[in-house]
Amino acid sequence: MKLDPLDLIILKELTVDGRASLREIARRASLSTPTVSARFERMKHAGLIQKFIPVLDLDASENSGIIALVSVRAPTSKIDLIAKALSQMPEVHGVFMTASPNNLILKVSLPNTQSLQNFVMGSELRKLKVEVGDSQIITKTVKDEHPLPLAGQFQMRLKCDLCKGEISSSKPYSIKVASTRYYFCCKTCKSTYLDKHALRIRALNKQVRSVEA
Repeated sequence: MKLDPLDLIILKELTVDGRASLREIARRASLSTPTVSARFERMKHAGLIQKFIPVLDLDASENSGIIALVSVRAPTSKIDLIAKALSQMPEVHGVFMTASPNNLILKVSLPNTQSLQNFVMGSELRKLKVEVGDSQIITKTVKDEHPLPLAGQFQMRLKCDLCKGEISSSKPYSIKVASTRYYFCCKTCKSTYLDKHALRIRALNKQVRSVEA
């Protein structure tokens, strides 16, 4: 399923202010709140929107530590497993695969240069059998933003909540249960899901109505 211009408008508004309500985004974008809500849930369900986090400016604080980029070379046959292991390390805040010989770039946050040296030469990287290339300490961040996807070119992987097949339609079948929306590739899958989970759906919707009452 491809992003369209309306999806991109909503994403742009979210990048400006991730705390804005869906109603506020709808007002700014001249869209209806139900339209924004439905498209937001669809992008979240597809994994395009994962979470909202504060963006910290470490330059605004003294003794905030250092941020560095460390390049390493991992065996290509194990790069996915190694990248996942690296991402679990508390000092690692970004893991990027590249097409260069040093095929992984790590963004690390550490208290000082000695800590960076200990990390680069430490046992954790040796256990993973990666070769460290070089490290660069970031002295000032001028700009650090995630690029927005291009409408009509970015393909969202939205899967059916029943058969797990990929949904290609720009207007998928869906149902909302409590605060969660479920998506389906066809009317048959939607009907089958409703029949299979009828008791659970009724119970959850009843709970929501009782809270709202």
